[in-house]
Amino acid sequence: MDTHTFLLAMNRGRYSEAEGLAGSSYCVFTAPVELQVTQDRLYLEGDNLVLEMLYGLHSEPGVLRLRQVDTNVVLEESPAGGFVRFLADKQVKYIGQLLMYALQFKIQDLSAYVAGCAGAIKELEDALDNRLDNSGTYQLLDFRRSYTQCGNMVIAVKEILAHIDKGYYPMQMQNSYVLQGQVMLEFKFLEERYELTKNTVIKDFDTYTSIVNNNINRSARLLSIISLAGVTLNFMFGGLLAVNPILGVVGGLAIGGLSVGASVMYRTNKRVEKPLEPGRRRYALGFHRKKLTGEEPVRTVEAQEEK
Repeated sequence: MDTHTFLLAMNRGRYSEAEGLAGSSYCVFTAPVELQVTQDRLYLEGDNLVLEMLYGLHSEPGVLRLRQVDTNVVLEESPAGGFVRFLADKQVKYIGQLLMYALQFKIQDLSAYVAGCAGAIKELEDALDNRLDNSGTYQLLDFRRSYTQCGNMVIAVKEILAHIDKGYYPMQMQNSYVLQGQVMLEFKFLEERYELTKNTVIKDFDTYTSIVNNNINRSARLLSIISLAGVTLNFMFGGLLAVNPILGVVGGLAIGGLSVGASVMYRTNKRVEKPLEPGRRRYALGFHRKKLTGEEPVRTVEAQEEK
């Protein structure tokens, strides 16, 4: 059973409804994804070119495969159908244009993800601002893994564009040079934004993690010292319990108080400030304009000279 569905006809396209893919030329057909897509790559399968991509870091995840079949192209995509919607207002005349539109779609998806990373990491750090334990660090690590995955995709797209730019696929990419230049420029901006975000947000993440770890280590040392003192007092008041029960009971209560106090201090040794409002800084220089009161009228220059 033929699972290919006609999507559009390219330049010199001829579609045969009766024969389908086999009887058509220069047409684009859609079909379900047959093989799993695991990475972004462009390769030759015999004389036919195949482009495979993952997308959806910024939106619903999906996979895409563009498979050349002689003069036709089979577009295999997950049910999300993001790329098919992207093509709705595009005019595709050649195979090379279709491939470049797919790369443009990928670049725009990555650009949207990178653009939202700065705000996402700020919201995450504010949400974890009052946590003393390292549970929030794992959420930050998940964010970092996602950003690293984005970086791997950026490198993969760069490799694909480099092969196209060096003329590896001249037959398929002909008549698409204007679009190639536009896509190359968009990728250059994506790469610059990615590096800028990596050099600022990710370094802020490292600083935040160091602060959290220092707080944990400081509180753990304090708890160890208090616990050691409690053990020492336990031996002392244990001997007093045999001599004087009242002193022993008082000593036991003191040890219990130390243990409870240490636990409370360990859990509450953190800032109790409210989360920052967007655009506000936690620390600021204390320069404040002095307010004028009724007892201190404004002094003009003439009044100061007379004084």
